[in-house]
Amino acid sequence: MCKSVRSRQSESGQATLEILLALLVLIPLFFGSVELTRGVGIWLSLNSDVGVAARTLSLDPSQWNWSVQLIQDGVKNNVLGGSSVTTPTVQAFNSAGTELSSTQLAALGFGEAFRIQASTTYTPWLPLVSGGGVPVTIRVSHWGIVEKYP
Repeated sequence: MCKSVRSRQSESGQATLEILLALLVLIPLFFGSVELTRGVGIWLSLNSDVGVAARTLSLDPSQWNWSVQLIQDGVKNNVLGGSSVTTPTVQAFNSAGTELSSTQLAALGFGEAFRIQASTTYTPWLPLVSGGGVPVTIRVSHWGIVEKYP
């Protein structure tokens, strides 16, 4: 065999090895960016729904069940990752940070502040990465002031 043929074969093998090494870095990077996008999409959905719930409860604090259902449906129906999250838990707090029940929230007077907090757990899918798929808690809070005058 000619020396140039062996040289081309070894260069071809080296190129194949370099591509494989590059793919070992690029594939997890690609999937990581996709999962990051999904996580941000879930956070945006949760943030938007909690904001709408806080505004609704500001106008009518007795709408607790509707607000919780809105938040849970919004996250569950999220196109980017509704199937990879747990059902959000929703809590209400007064301005001092004490948790409120739905009846205590409905009994708040005009001008009283409250905070709505929702959290869900998202489990990303990261192939080729050790420790991938570790659950991440996404938590969002919004403040509201009761505007319903008795």
